Amino acid sequence: MTLTLSLRALPLRVRRRLQQPTKKGEDQALARAGELPPLKTVALPRVRPDHVLALSDQGWTTIELDRHPSDSLHSSYLHLLQASRAFFAMPQEYKSKFRTQCASEEGWSYVEGEKEFITLRTLHNTPRELQEAAARYWSEASGLSNETLGKVAESLDLPAEALTVYSKPCTALGAEETATMLRLFRYEASRGTQSRILAESHADLGLLSLVMGDKPGLEVRDTRNNLWFSIEKSYESPKGSLLVGRQLERLSNGRYNAGNHRVCSYPNDASISHETGISPLGYRYSIVLVLRAHLPIQINTDELTTDITGSFPAPLKGITASDLFKEIHSSHFNVNASTKEREEQKRRLAELDRRDNRANSWRI
Repeated sequence: MTLTLSLRALPLRVRRRLQQPTKKGEDQALARAGELPPLKTVALPRVRPDHVLALSDQGWTTIELDRHPSDSLHSSYLHLLQASRAFFAMPQEYKSKFRTQCASEEGWSYVEGEKEFITLRTLHNTPRELQEAAARYWSEASGLSNETLGKVAESLDLPAEALTVYSKPCTALGAEETATMLRLFRYEASRGTQSRILAESHADLGLLSLVMGDKPGLEVRDTRNNLWFSIEKSYESPKGSLLVGRQLERLSNGRYNAGNHRVCSYPNDASISHETGISPLGYRYSIVLVLRAHLPIQINTDELTTDITGSFPAPLKGITASDLFKEIHSSHFNVNASTKEREEQKRRLAELDRRDNRANSWRI
């Protein structure tokens, strides 16, 4: 079970820094009006040049993979996909040994009628049959994500290290837990003629997320045309999907938008995998590397401010990445919680919004 934390639970000094208004909010309006300088042109690793701007504008883009064994990212994905299928095929009694504990994200979870998944954060808590494949894929995927984050920094006219300082400590699956995590999913198949939503619309909380699935199911929000786009149905060759998270949105002062997405199960005609034939029993298997800012790292948005970012309307100083994550986490429901728990989280968040709105109206 994942707890929804209230912003009110944070120390007062942290709340003040996270919520502090300034007179510099005009810069975000200028960015929306196109009056801030454009992002600097950069080459994102494995991203086609004509797809680069989608990452900042839409919050998502695609990465290129190669079926040749020399592509270590693709081969490590296939290796982990095979190991993931084998793990989920194990008896429930065995998988329950790794069940997620209270107040932790690590471990195995089952959401009836939707999915089951396991979250990996340390090597010693990873099931033996997943350890080798997970460590190899983690290294490849986090390395790519870290390199991408450096290019994002350069597009903002910052040195790469301005952002990779948050991600470099998280580039290996080892004995020590980091903020970053690897999630393996098995989504239920559609049993009728209609598509089903198995993960509601949301944006991830971290810096970047790399998603690879064995058949279509991921849908991203096309904000230009105001519609859902089944991005994986567009793949004619092996690809992955790269999504911007809410931490990066905040640290880039909104120049990179968090990518809203959801997961659907399609009727039987969509059950063919890109590379591995028919997915067993119609399941969709997905591997998600969620790169998050290393919790102890100090944040100072003065050091992230350039002409391209504009001034931060609510500068962050004297807080850690952990404080920022808690603040973001407290404002959103957990899309992977049980249906009952999700609805309770939504209810609590709506009540907090109502209280804040009343408080603001009294100030006026």
